[in-house]
Amino acid sequence: MDQGFSEELKQRQRYWLDHLRASSAQGVTLAEYARVAQVDCDALYRWRALFKRKGVSIVETPEAMPVSFAVVQLADTQASGAAGVSVHVGALLQVRCASLPNPRWLAELSQCLQERR
Repeated sequence: MDQGFSEELKQRQRYWLDHLRASSAQGVTLAEYARVAQVDCDALYRWRALFKRKGVSIVETPEAMPVSFAVVQLADTQASGAAGVSVHVGALLQVRCASLPNPRWLAELSQCLQERR
């Protein structure tokens, strides 16, 4: 990050910056992210404040973020008499939902499936 910092401090900064960026990318509160990731919530807030004072962006720039897409097809189940919607992810996975699923949830599902390939 900055010249003059020890390697240990740089690693610690990177560790917390990675957590802050992950929470931002997931669109959850720091408290919720800390609970799920099992990290110190107060530390997340302290590091966010420190990075903000130093002018370090928590949100990754578009060039730095990996871009990937997954083919998702929404099927109209009302024509077949079933209630809700079916979401087809690729050829092997079909998810039936009572209503349209949250787009963030679909994105997280897609990301998890891609990581398992």
